[in-house]
Amino acid sequence: MSRGPRIAKHPALASLLISLSAVGLGTMSGCGYQMGAGVDGSPSLYRSDVSTVAVPILANKSFYRGIEMQLTRALVTQLESRTPYRVASRERADTILEATITDIRVNTVSSDVNTSLPQEQLFTVTLDLTWKDLRSGLILVERTNFEQSSTYYPTLGEGRFVGSQAAVEAIAAAIVQELQKDW
Repeated sequence: MSRGPRIAKHPALASLLISLSAVGLGTMSGCGYQMGAGVDGSPSLYRSDVSTVAVPILANKSFYRGIEMQLTRALVTQLESRTPYRVASRERADTILEATITDIRVNTVSSDVNTSLPQEQLFTVTLDLTWKDLRSGLILVERTNFEQSSTYYPTLGEGRFVGSQAAVEAIAAAIVQELQKDW
């Protein structure tokens, strides 16, 4: 007696399983975009001619000190986790990603009507960004007044550091998104 699969004896079951497998594979493939070039040669969201990026510590023209270190760290983390690029020293990198923080603002969105203490504040980071190919000198991406905001709530015990960290994480993710190829 054969111990092989019994699906062959039930053609309706076999056809149902094949259909479900096809649907499952179709939904797992998503919209067709992948982090790297696909096995089938499908396009990547990122440039295939770049493998390494240098990320020097960002310049800071604002009055908030230390945020340039936070943002540089967040940017390196985002690059390493969301792109196929490796972060390398300037001497070994194909490209360099430079940015200058030009402005940081904290605006009150809402205040307590009785005490006038801020209940909700907006932490906004503005920067200028350049991604340059070190091999050819070509500017790959250039953005000025690139801005990202984050809300925080001082009345809930969240200090300005919470707002700055959330804004830094958001702008680092937005910068990495800007490094995607043009459609």
